[in-house]
This record gives sequence, structure tokens and C-alpha cells, in this order.
Amino acid sequence: TTQHTNMLGQFNWNKVDGALTKVSVSGGNVWGVNSAQEIWRFNGNSWDKMPGAAVGVSCSADGSCWVVNSQDQLFNWNGQSWNQMDGAATVISVGNARDVWAVNRQGEIWHWTGSWQKVDGAAVDISVGVDGTVVCCNSAGEIYRRSGAMGSWQKMSGAARNVSCHDASSIVVTNAAGEVWTFNPSNNDWIKSPGAGVHVSAGGPQASRVWIVNSAGEIWRHG
Repeated sequence: TTQHTNMLGQFNWNKVDGALTKVSVSGGNVWGVNSAQEIWRFNGNSWDKMPGAAVGVSCSADGSCWVVNSQDQLFNWNGQSWNQMDGAATVISVGNARDVWAVNRQGEIWHWTGSWQKVDGAAVDISVGVDGTVVCCNSAGEIYRRSGAMGSWQKMSGAARNVSCHDASSIVVTNAAGEVWTFNPSNNDWIKSPGAGVHVSAGGPQASRVWIVNSAGEIWRHG
């Protein structure tokens, strides 16, 4: 409907206590890492410090969570502690416990379903949704989307430095200027959203639940 289109991406930001460099939200789960490489999990009201150290984090609606540390090592949360996983990456994204995507320091794209398989293309950031939709951006800022491992990369309009996909209807990005843009599936174009940030995470359908971190480390949430 017209009303839905008008509402899409018109975020009502509310500030959250704390400071982070990266944030990940999916379903009821919110995790983050800060500039000291500490790992934090939101309990609904405040942040609980978790063991370990990381520079990147991704959680999924099923409770899965992976982190990547400054040595490009990967760890998977088992509910009580971290299990080191095979592989090396600079960016990790978890769609569910058996659907994990990663980008390594060489820009290669990898997909994990129990073991790693190399995927065509090159990227600097990547995000997989709960429906298997994958969005990435490359070093030129170009944005690509594919329908899971068996799909093929389709170039999208726009430019991004950081991408987040909850599902095919819920894609939010930030660009090199720190602007926030939300994908409008009805016309395959982007809506400029209020606010500014360097790392965004879409955690609900139709961008109904979005968290963002800005260049000052402040945390803001919508929904």
C-alpha cells in the first residue's frame, strides 16, 4: 500500500546506553562489540559483558552467534562459551545455525553449511537474511544481491560501505558519507532514511527493527 511505502525506512531512532563499533540484531537477539574488542549482549534493558574478544559479530533469530577477532579467527557461541571454527574472515554474517557467510582479507566470499565453500565474486561487507537472501558490497561501493548459495549475484542500484539484510524485504545500508538508505522492494530503489551511521543491522521484516552505530560509537535503535 502507499502508506506502507511511505513508512518504510522512516526510522524513529531512540538512543541506547553504551558504546559500540559493531551491532547485530535478529529477532530478539542483539549483540555488539566495542572499540576495546569487548563482546556485549543486550538483555532487553542493558548490556551483559560476554567472554572473549572480537572486532565483528553476527547473530541470528535462532540464537546463533559468531564473532571474528583481530586475527581473523572465527568463533561460534555454544550457549556458554566460544568454539573456534575453521576458516579466517574479516566479516561474518549468520542467517541461521547452518547458513553462515563470510568475507576474508583478500575479499573472497565464503559460505558455511557445516564446512566452507568458496563463492564467486568479491566483497568487503556481506549480510545474509533469515530467508537466505544475501547482500554484499565491494570495494567500489557497488551493491549485489543473490538468493542464497544457489543463486547468482544481481547488481542493485545505489552505493554502500556497510550492508544489512534481514530478508528480501528488509535491506538497510550505510554509505561512505554515513547516510542510511533502506531498500524499497516495490520499485527496486532506495529510500533515504533519517539518521547517520557507520554500522547498521536490520533485524525485522520491512525494516521494522533496526539498530545502528554511528562514528562516535553511539547506539541507536528503531523498533
